[in-house]
Amino acid sequence: MRKFKAEYACLSSVGKIRRNNEDNFYCDGHIRDDLMSTEDIAFSGIVSADTNELFAVFDGMGGEACGEVASFIAASNSELFARDREKFEEYLYELAELLNEKVREETEARSLVIMGTTAAMLQISGSDVYILNAGDSRVYKLSRHELRMISQDHIAYGSGGKAITKFIGMPEGHQLNPYIARGKYKAGDMFLLCSDGVTDMLTDDEICSIIDNKRELSVLVRELVDAALEKGGVDNTTAILLRFTK
Repeated sequence: MRKFKAEYACLSSVGKIRRNNEDNFYCDGHIRDDLMSTEDIAFSGIVSADTNELFAVFDGMGGEACGEVASFIAASNSELFARDREKFEEYLYELAELLNEKVREETEARSLVIMGTTAAMLQISGSDVYILNAGDSRVYKLSRHELRMISQDHIAYGSGGKAITKFIGMPEGHQLNPYIARGKYKAGDMFLLCSDGVTDMLTDDEICSIIDNKRELSVLVRELVDAALEKGGVDNTTAILLRFTK
């Protein structure tokens, strides 16, 4: 029986309006480690589904450079955590709790009221896929030409606009309680992890029409981000695309 592989492509862009990129990611050992750079970051590769891989998108919040610090703390600690192969069986909740603690510690060290980051995570573990999210960064599954959001938004709307109700870096006394799910995949299935810089600009139908294609993932993820930018690009835009093959 042939083993599954996962092709991936990642692209992070600062957008058209923001002066800095508050997004970060963890993808096959890569993170955005130059917080001052406003250049696009793009790369792609292939991993074995049997090696237990982690993919994640983080969208920082807090303003005045704190958002990019929070997302970097999440990305860099994900990298450290993922090196420990002993933790690789269903570890997303444990990882999220660790990241929450690390961001909260930095918030207190800076004497800030709040600093945090959303999180959309996906772990491949053999024939299973585990997802976890907090905030409005999303995970989608595309199977047989049907796109479905498999994460859960944590948003409250009011007179002041949109507020994130769950995030990495929740203040002391507040539980993180992220959304967690487990599922299967088959050859040809695709998964998309993205910040709201994508989903605030594009409808699910528009996203589906772009990524439901057999072309190289690096091409598709570029078209997805470019489409979000063409619609206004009001926020940082980060997307990771995965496609399972045999």
